[in-house]
Amino acid sequence: MTSHAGSHRWVKLGAAALALSLALAACGGSSSSSNNDNKKATDVTIKAAGDPKAGGSVKFGLEAETDGFNPTTNRWAVSGYMVGNAVFDPLAAYDASGKIQPYLAKSFTPSADYKTWTIEMRPGVNFSDGTPVNGAAVAKSLNAVKADALVGIAVRNIASVEADPADPLKAIVTTVDPWASFPALMGNQVGYIVAPAQLDAAKPASSNQPIGSGPFIQKEWVPDNHWLGTKNPNYWRSDEKGNKLPYLDSVEFRPIVDPQTRTSALLSGDINMMQTTDWPAINKLQSEAASGNVQFVGDHGETEESFIMFNTSKAPVDDARVRVGLAWCTDRDQILVVNETPAEKAADSQFAPDSPYYVKTDFPNNDVAKGTELINAYKKDHPGDVTVTLGTTPVPANTATTALIAQQWARCGVTVQQKTTEQSKFIIDAATGQYEANLWRQFAASDPDGDYQWWTGKNATGALALNFARLKDPQIDEALDKARATPDVAVRKDAYATLQKRQTELVPYIWLAHTQWAIGAAKNVRNLTNVSLPDGQPSAPMLAGFDGAVRLTQTWIE
Repeated sequence: MTSHAGSHRWVKLGAAALALSLALAACGGSSSSSNNDNKKATDVTIKAAGDPKAGGSVKFGLEAETDGFNPTTNRWAVSGYMVGNAVFDPLAAYDASGKIQPYLAKSFTPSADYKTWTIEMRPGVNFSDGTPVNGAAVAKSLNAVKADALVGIAVRNIASVEADPADPLKAIVTTVDPWASFPALMGNQVGYIVAPAQLDAAKPASSNQPIGSGPFIQKEWVPDNHWLGTKNPNYWRSDEKGNKLPYLDSVEFRPIVDPQTRTSALLSGDINMMQTTDWPAINKLQSEAASGNVQFVGDHGETEESFIMFNTSKAPVDDARVRVGLAWCTDRDQILVVNETPAEKAADSQFAPDSPYYVKTDFPNNDVAKGTELINAYKKDHPGDVTVTLGTTPVPANTATTALIAQQWARCGVTVQQKTTEQSKFIIDAATGQYEANLWRQFAASDPDGDYQWWTGKNATGALALNFARLKDPQIDEALDKARATPDVAVRKDAYATLQKRQTELVPYIWLAHTQWAIGAAKNVRNLTNVSLPDGQPSAPMLAGFDGAVRLTQTWIE
């Protein structure tokens, strides 16, 4: 996905299930080429000389710290998902073709009307504390999600979750409205199943002492320094030859906010894996990979978008004339150049042009005369200066980008007050509506229904809202509900075309770029990205909807 300057220039809240409790091919590859000549970052990896070997450790550089590791209550951006995938397992995950498949769950079975889903769990799977991962545990975890003030908003369509009294391995989910794409949500934060002991623990243990069924067990967490996990000796997964997973003895995640510092740490050997969306860092990594110094893998699946997000409930951006006017005042291409983002990554929708859901809508961009006309029309009804507060996180590249946007908007007679906020509070401020405009990064679900909760007007009001733009539009809501209720591809395409048309007319977001996530790794690391699903079929290399996150379950050191 794209990040035009710094690792958290575009804050990501993992699409679909909540990175917020209150956010293609695996190894192979050969040579590298410039991102400016290719729409996809070119992978450079080293082929394994033999079979995977057990042992060793990965020190992984993350772009930020997380406020805790309880998926039912904490705010997970991509960094949260990295630790989350070490400790927990999601009920579902995407395969290499972008289709959702069972993961921790054995199967998902819907009723004919898609209003009842039976989740069957795999026999013999336990949490790391020895308790069974059964239907009762799934029901307890999902009901904890429902009970949370913010995360629960994402599952409002779930009416109830109960253990099946006739089968201890099954949980029964009933929904308010038909939900044909329900399993897609279970691949996101809300679908990560938490051990009953963690859910029952008092704070802060319920957040800082995670207990899951995943490949690693937390040994130590020093916030803003490192998270250390050791191999779960009783992990339920094995590879295709029957070898127990994970291969690694331990994993250590280190938050290194600045992407240049993170890249330098990899090149110096302080860490041996890292993630980034920063184009200067990506270009550096590709250059070093071409020279044989490191390995590089880019995400080639569905991407997030970077954009300016408006709080449509706050003046002056509560008026569509101001929002559309500011879109015309924004020179997207200049922003991309300054942030070293390839031109082909420019975005005019949350869908890339090669997406089956993309429609061309002529999204406004860089016409100062049109923008000024709309701003002046607003001023006639609201005499005085038009001032907008534009927020971001305190990464130098982020603040440089907002400074450029401020200059662009000034061309249309708008004054911008720039504001920087630490990431966790930045997310909370968005959820509580305490902002006017933010530089943002989001919307990467492989199935667009995974982003439903961020767009529906049902989630646009209240003290806490997952529709951060707080846009309420009946046409958008009707389209989203229509798409959610059916597996019919034609119906869904038409519904998401309506979504894009209305977002172009109302401009809750000014689209900037499709982001590029990338993984850098030392030369002795193998299986840099996700390899397989539990049934052996190829997995999506990076987590669909939370790009840049990978499972280290099958990573090993040669």
